[in-house]
Amino acid sequence: MLRISPSTFMIMLFLMCFSASAFAELSYIDPATNQSVLDQVIQKFGGKVKSWQNIIQSAAERLFWTLVIISMVWTFGMMLLRKADIGDFFAEFTRFIIFTGFYFWLLTNAVSGHNIAGTLIISMEDLGRSAAGLPSGSSHSSIVDIGILIWKQAMNNLNILDPIDSLIGLIMSLIILIILTVIAVNMLLLLISSWVLMYAGIFLLGFGGARWTSDIAINYFKTVLSIGIQLFVMLLIVGIGSDLLSSFYAKMGKNVLNYEELAVMLIFTIAFFVLISRLPSLLAGIITGSSIGSSAGIGNYSAGGFMAAAGTAAAVASYGGSLAAGRLAAARSAGPDALRSAIEKGQAQESAGMNNISQGGGK
Repeated sequence: MLRISPSTFMIMLFLMCFSASAFAELSYIDPATNQSVLDQVIQKFGGKVKSWQNIIQSAAERLFWTLVIISMVWTFGMMLLRKADIGDFFAEFTRFIIFTGFYFWLLTNAVSGHNIAGTLIISMEDLGRSAAGLPSGSSHSSIVDIGILIWKQAMNNLNILDPIDSLIGLIMSLIILIILTVIAVNMLLLLISSWVLMYAGIFLLGFGGARWTSDIAINYFKTVLSIGIQLFVMLLIVGIGSDLLSSFYAKMGKNVLNYEELAVMLIFTIAFFVLISRLPSLLAGIITGSSIGSSAGIGNYSAGGFMAAAGTAAAVASYGGSLAAGRLAAARSAGPDALRSAIEKGQAQESAGMNNISQGGGK
């Protein structure tokens, strides 16, 4: 009777699950539109976010004119109380009209008309693509395609006769795919956050109706420019990383699993991920005024999680080492004391026996 070990049975079950998934209707690439899942998410978000404009902008205009009336009553009321002359009145009225007109122009042209915020984002994205040599209109998830090719290659080279090596190669290729997916998701998160900020943040421009809250409206455009800079730097890094990924994959053997090649790809993807996580927020800090060493920014929580995990592992290892060292020191300190007490106890028993013998002899 043929016996199958538990490990071999698990490997066979694992492969059967993957072969069955090939017939699923949901796939990474939509056959109808030839778009990846991430590109479909971007397209759906882009269409939904733009539909917010009319509702949010009308609410922002109501807030704007409410603050304008409050500011006008306060400003000219104070002038009447201090009995300002007609010259001061017209000078203040001119400043008030210019201030109100400028901020209302910003409100009505943020995402419509001159499209100030949209132009900032689009121009930064186009500049990053041009400088990195990426084709216009290229997919934001193109780097994931290489990870999928590496994972499929590991799947095709699985060997039932050597399940351990096959499983290790599959796990390494899966880690590479996950890291590249996280990089693509960070790009997607940055792009979608720029859209949400542009269209949902229009409401913040309503605070430009009063000079006491006008800084909120200015910070809206500063934040839009900051996200545009992050997108620009990220596209520059992705352009370099995509070329290196393509060249490394072209040099990989296609018919055999090579741990060294997979290790090189894994090391590069980790370095690629750290660069994507750190450099965009570094340049964006110039706009927002944050410190250079700070890790604030979109797409940085994952790198921080890696560092926290490494720190936790080091702390656990340090605690375990100190605990073991303490027990070893206690054992060493207890050893001479136990030996000394045993010797003293033996000497006492020997002296007691000699006394008994001497007393018996005396009798």
